[in-house]
Parts: sequence; C-alpha cells; structure tokens
Amino acid sequence: MINIFIVDDHDFFIQGLSMAFVQANTSIRVVGTANSCSDALRLLQNLEVDVLLLDILMPEMNGIECCRRVKMDFPGIKVIGLTGEVDPVLMMELWRQSADAILLKSDGLDEVISAIESVMKNKKVFSKNVPNFMVYIDQQPDGVPRLTPRELEVLQLLGTGLARKEVAQELNLSMYSVGFHCKNLIRKFNGDKIHVVIAEAKKNRIIT
Repeated sequence: MINIFIVDDHDFFIQGLSMAFVQANTSIRVVGTANSCSDALRLLQNLEVDVLLLDILMPEMNGIECCRRVKMDFPGIKVIGLTGEVDPVLMMELWRQSADAILLKSDGLDEVISAIESVMKNKKVFSKNVPNFMVYIDQQPDGVPRLTPRELEVLQLLGTGLARKEVAQELNLSMYSVGFHCKNLIRKFNGDKIHVVIAEAKKNRIIT
C-alpha cells in the first residue's frame, strides 16, 4: 500500500482526486489532506506518508517553499508537484528543490498513478504534456546540463548507491545501454568519472 497526502487549496480538486483513487481500485491510499502547506507540515508529523501530491501555486506558503521544507523535515517522502499552468520558471524552481515528479493537473489519472509508482522506485517523472521541460533546464544560466528522462533515471539510481548492473536490472536495460548513458552523463558534466558526476548532480540538487 502506498500512502499519499494531498495538498491543494481547492477542496473540489482534493475530493475528486481522492475519489478517483478509490474508484481505480489501486494500492494507493489517501491518508491525509490539507489546504495549506503549514497545515500539511503539521499533519505530516503524525502520519506515515510515502508520497506528497503538492499544488505548486498555493497561498500563504507556495509549493516551492513547501517542497523545500518537506524535503528538509521529511526526507523520506517523495514529492510530486502539480500545476494547472505550464510555467517553466516555476517548474524549474520546484525541480531545484528536489521534487521527484512534476505533473499537470490536466494529466490523466493513469499518468498520476504511474508517476506515484515510479517515484516510489526512485525514478524522476515529468508530465508527457510538457515535452520541452528539459529544454527549459538546458536554458538555465547556472550551467546545469540538459539531461534526458532516462539519463536522470540512471543518475538517480546510481546516486542511491546501486551498481551499474543493478541499475540495468531495475530499468530493464542492457549493461551496454547503462554504460552508454554513463558516458553521456560524464560528457555532459565535463567529468572523468561517474562518481564525480554523481557528486556534482547532488550538489546542484539534480538528484537527491
């Protein structure tokens, strides 16, 4: 069972999503909800939560700051940012705060469920309806390289301490494919060893 917590300032959205999970008959269980980030941070102290579904645009404390606080106070919780607008700057900032996934509120339930299951496997997820998100990352002035979703998955798993063979098994890839992605990562980060790339990626909060 995957325990999730929903944070959104619209009760209608919370109720609709909660009901959708029940009707879908999945292993996902909503254990708590909140209309503000301050309430969420208070309630999370007494709940066992695996995944937080977080509205990016929130009054009082916005989703960006909320994500930062959750990752600091509850590092074991995966955070999926939800937004009704394709705002690359906002998405990029949320990504910088170590969000595990970014989805649009217009995405279908299947994609939301898939994202929840993926982040539980330490995978990074981006909405399929934001195809240029990686381009936005590439255009940031801090010099962080553009990575493909698959490169991010490989990098994230390597960052957890898995060996290349284990990464290959986790992602159902050949050792050749994993090696190919590692070579690309080393090239993009201008490094010479993959452990240097991992350290740099963690420093820039590309992975956690």
